[in-house]
Amino acid sequence: MDPAHERPYVGALSPVTTDIREASMRLKGLATIVSFTGALLIATATPAQRSDSSQGSGGGTAAAAAGCTDPSSGATAGCVPETFSTFDIPFDRLPGGRLNANGELDPTSSPEDAHKGAFVAAKRLGLFRNFEWVHWIPTVPSVKDPATGKWSGGDLDGFPTGWGSTGLGIAGDCLYWGRSNSTNTTGPGVTRDVKIFRIQPDPEKDPPVEVGTMPQLTTDGGRTAVRDRELRPYNYTSTDGRERMLLVRSAATGTGGDIIVYTIDPETCLPVGEGSVAKGVLAHEFYLWHDPKNPNRFLVISQTYSAQDEDLVITAITDEKTGEVLKEPLFIASFTLEDIGGPIRNERPDETGLFSNGRYNDYSHLTDAWGRPGASMASQPNNMHSGSMSDDGERFYVAGSNTGFYILNTEKIAQHTNAELISGKVCNQRSTNVWVDGKIGGLVDVRKLPEVANDCVHPALNSDPGVLAMLKSDELSDVEKLVRYTRLETRSRFTYTPPLVSMVGVHSAVPVPNRPSRSRNNPKGRPAYVVLTEEWPFGPCPERGLRILNIESEITPMMIGAHAMSDSMLENCLEQPKPPGATIRPMMHAHNPTVLENLVFVGWLGHGVRAIDISNPFNPIEVGHARPVPWGDIMTYPDIHNGLIYVGDNHTGLHVLKYTGPRADEVPKDVVYSSNRTSPHPSGRTRSAKN
Repeated sequence: MDPAHERPYVGALSPVTTDIREASMRLKGLATIVSFTGALLIATATPAQRSDSSQGSGGGTAAAAAGCTDPSSGATAGCVPETFSTFDIPFDRLPGGRLNANGELDPTSSPEDAHKGAFVAAKRLGLFRNFEWVHWIPTVPSVKDPATGKWSGGDLDGFPTGWGSTGLGIAGDCLYWGRSNSTNTTGPGVTRDVKIFRIQPDPEKDPPVEVGTMPQLTTDGGRTAVRDRELRPYNYTSTDGRERMLLVRSAATGTGGDIIVYTIDPETCLPVGEGSVAKGVLAHEFYLWHDPKNPNRFLVISQTYSAQDEDLVITAITDEKTGEVLKEPLFIASFTLEDIGGPIRNERPDETGLFSNGRYNDYSHLTDAWGRPGASMASQPNNMHSGSMSDDGERFYVAGSNTGFYILNTEKIAQHTNAELISGKVCNQRSTNVWVDGKIGGLVDVRKLPEVANDCVHPALNSDPGVLAMLKSDELSDVEKLVRYTRLETRSRFTYTPPLVSMVGVHSAVPVPNRPSRSRNNPKGRPAYVVLTEEWPFGPCPERGLRILNIESEITPMMIGAHAMSDSMLENCLEQPKPPGATIRPMMHAHNPTVLENLVFVGWLGHGVRAIDISNPFNPIEVGHARPVPWGDIMTYPDIHNGLIYVGDNHTGLHVLKYTGPRADEVPKDVVYSSNRTSPHPSGRTRSAKN
């Protein structure tokens, strides 16, 4: 632990900060959520109530209320309700640059004072509630100007190293942290290697220790990759009893990047030899799936987000007989929504602004505090952005940007071997083109639609027994079938765009674990709920939030809950001030969520990490916030290792947090947990203790 801070961030806010927050909430009319045993109510709290609640889990009121947040506790006698509200960051006071020991902007302060001052400022501004800021590990050094004595360009300065997602991954006690290298801030030729750390035996006391690096990849011309946008390590035991570790890396110069797979030495955390490149795949994001029936089998499910024609590509990266990383990853199957009659890509509106599925809100006549116009849509990309595989591998939950959220049937992928799938005898490895004469965007040939169910990957809609029976019926005309199917297909994709304006739309889709459907038409008890986040990088106002859907009917998803920051309200977003010392406009949308049974930890970019209680999915409640300073963008999935939460910030480096709020006992211990790969998996504590 850093000696400069005394770990005060269990929730205590100064009276001044509390007053600022109260004034802000009254102005913006934000409601406060009150949690009672067995019930969740929305109420407007008085200032006195809010002042009591500001003591968090460290105050007497909060301590008494802790039992009230869990209906199963039965502790109703003398129970005092704890109040929660969405924390509204004071951006006009949030430092965006290097600090001195007093927590004030000072580009000449020493590294020691800059580090100490961040904790001072965070405490003064109330930037942590129900979280402890355990460690801050800056990984990009600053450069001092000998003439002026000013420092710049490093994590202690809050220097932005690019806007794109950055990779963070943990396996065993090995941690990998890849930085963005965006040319819009660092310029071409700047390299930032992947940092490799070992998490220590007492991770609360001692920060992770750097043990090596992986060189930043460059293009043929020597221009650096924009970013190591995805890093997914995994440790496992193959059927021969050997302990193994692998790492999947996606490094991109644009929207998509190569998938590269490395064998990792679990004792050193370092790669063994060069990586294997998956040919024909340009991933924007990907999910790493470990077959529960065969510990040797790993698949990478890549979402391309317009980097290539296919929306999704599945690749085998290990030998399913031995568990060794393949020298040449194998193509298993792909999926393209456009081919099977879904929305066409890059759709443009007519002269009035009307798209085939509606009209977007247009705020382009308005400007924010930075002089930027409000949001509008000139085209609708309709690309798959990301998604999550079910543990059994039989479903893939799609974050389809403007096409919305929908569910893919991947049963054939899960139930057959790689060899069987590659033979082409089990299913169609590529999506069936259902358009008349194959001309995408023309007319759909309804007689081809039943064949989609034979694709290795296809929407759950297309293999629904009722839908198949309708399409094969002799009692309906082709026109009647097409009308019914079109209505069902549109309804099977939940989307809010249009009318809500967002270039990316649905960014992430993560099912809620251990909350199975109890519906009769969902006999396998698949997840009942899914958490969605929304994105528009550096997007114009308004900002985007988080939604919860009921997916018990897999072909009829429905939104039941939502959570957002105050700048999701257009007027608040337009007036959002610039953080003092910040060099670029903040990004404020929800990004990557790690989802537990009753809690969600969201990397909410400029809003930091937010803890959301979803025990009642109809009424999500913010129960904690963590906003390190200087100001930055937390873009990674929050990775959980032995109860601590690790996040990466594009401006300030690596941060280790501890959640101390309601349901803190539900944060996984003794394992690694993340929502971008099969979880949980072993944390490697025993091996770390030996070293």
